[in-house]
Amino acid sequence: MRERRKHRRFQQWNKAIIQSASGGPGILPRCPLDACAWDLSLGGARIQCDETFPVGTVLRLHVELVRSREFIGVDGAVRWNRWNEEQKVHEFGVEFQDCGEVTLQAIMRNLYHDTDRKEKEGQTPVPLDKVNI
Repeated sequence: MRERRKHRRFQQWNKAIIQSASGGPGILPRCPLDACAWDLSLGGARIQCDETFPVGTVLRLHVELVRSREFIGVDGAVRWNRWNEEQKVHEFGVEFQDCGEVTLQAIMRNLYHDTDRKEKEGQTPVPLDKVNI
């Protein structure tokens, strides 16, 4: 029987950078790597990129949230991986680890709230290259 997920997932494409990888068996791909995060939830995401990572690898991800135009840095453990033959890309699921309150709030704003809120409040999104690594 399939395990029921804790968090609702949203299929939206978010630009991501895999900044670093550690703890996986064997030789890991060299980082940073461009990637795409989708099927996003408060608990994790599906990542697509040109490289694969073994189950158990911990990734440091920097994600540009497409709707809220915010940027987050989050660690995620690879829980599964596979080759997507149709799209000719590696896919893997990551479970977010130790998400801080600020990160969770940014994800929630992106998934659930008014996307114009930051503009209304006069806030400017921080560019991805300025996010603390």
